[in-house]
Amino acid sequence: MGLAPRISSSWASMKIEKSLGSSRAAAVRTIFALLVGCFITYLLLLPLFYLFQTIAHLGSQPRFRPLIHEIGEDLIKHFAGSRDCGINQADIYLAPWPTNPPVSPFCKDRATLLEALSGGVRYGFDEPYVGKCWWTLATSERLANTRQGCTYKWVPTPEICMILERFNSIVFVGDDIAQSIYAAFNILLREDFALGSLKYWDMTDEGWTRCKCDNQFIDSECQEYAIKSLDEVKSKASSRKASPYFCERIPHAYIQMDSAPASAASISLFKDMMYSKPNPWSPSPMIFSFGHGSTLDIPTTTRALEEWTGLATAAERNIPMLFLGPPAIGMNKTAGTTFENRNLAVWQYLEQMAPIAKEKHFDVLSLYNLTVQASTADGEHFGEKVALVEAMMIINWLSKLETS
Repeated sequence: MGLAPRISSSWASMKIEKSLGSSRAAAVRTIFALLVGCFITYLLLLPLFYLFQTIAHLGSQPRFRPLIHEIGEDLIKHFAGSRDCGINQADIYLAPWPTNPPVSPFCKDRATLLEALSGGVRYGFDEPYVGKCWWTLATSERLANTRQGCTYKWVPTPEICMILERFNSIVFVGDDIAQSIYAAFNILLREDFALGSLKYWDMTDEGWTRCKCDNQFIDSECQEYAIKSLDEVKSKASSRKASPYFCERIPHAYIQMDSAPASAASISLFKDMMYSKPNPWSPSPMIFSFGHGSTLDIPTTTRALEEWTGLATAAERNIPMLFLGPPAIGMNKTAGTTFENRNLAVWQYLEQMAPIAKEKHFDVLSLYNLTVQASTADGEHFGEKVALVEAMMIINWLSKLETS
């Protein structure tokens, strides 16, 4: 009698243990299934999360202006010094009128852009410069009935920043022409016509007055304060006198070159800017000028091109290169100084150098037509308005570069 209850009790205990074991296994399977389900749901929702995040990011960005701006719209009137320097957009840029049917007046690619800008004209002394084949369109009626040629776009500062974001870095290499264009490049990014190309935190009040506006480009003493790189401004970001950049993520610099071969310091700066970037396929454009630096000497310029092409190739990076033909020489240039034969020498220099530069994989932009009908204080150096147009032409070229 005592054995049966014990067997029955043992059997019941075994059934309970088996039941508990089955419950634990079921719980583990349920938890595992839930984890797998959550992971799969996460994978399915991840693209939607990024989509919503992208939409939110785009919604938070400033609204950029349409391709063709409204006639008479001034995109630079808010720049510091606009009134003091007497600069408004109508003085330096002729906005094309929309055509009917709608056809964009802006150049569609690098080749047409460079051809249009190299071959453009002013339809009067110091009038706004326009691209090739647009120069005859002095009135809205004539422009509305024409579909030939193209011109460049005046890009607002936020859009300039969008263009620059596509690059690792940007360098301007060469003589005073490259330096003056880099100065205007800084003016556009700092939105400051008065002193935007200068380290004016190092200047006295007298220097502030002396070096404003055009004197940033034509007064040799003011050149001592010229900005050479983005880092020079960023390092003074906390200074009350420093004018910050509208955007400052992409490094840029001017690398002075006075001779061929270049100095060790210039080469070292170029390597610092170009060789150490993490993405070798993202472009790092180089804008090159050496017409004034070589005194329009073909062999000297050719040696310089070979040297800098070699440096660019050794970087094993994507480095688009732009060769700048020199500007025209004004009639008030003193005879017998620096350049003989005046504009004939400039024209012959570009005719001989353009095919050499193209053979070395440079794009070529001539500044001759832009400057031949522009005012110059000494026949050789042009003022702020010309430099701003040159910088905007460079920005248009940058916008047409292919990126990985």
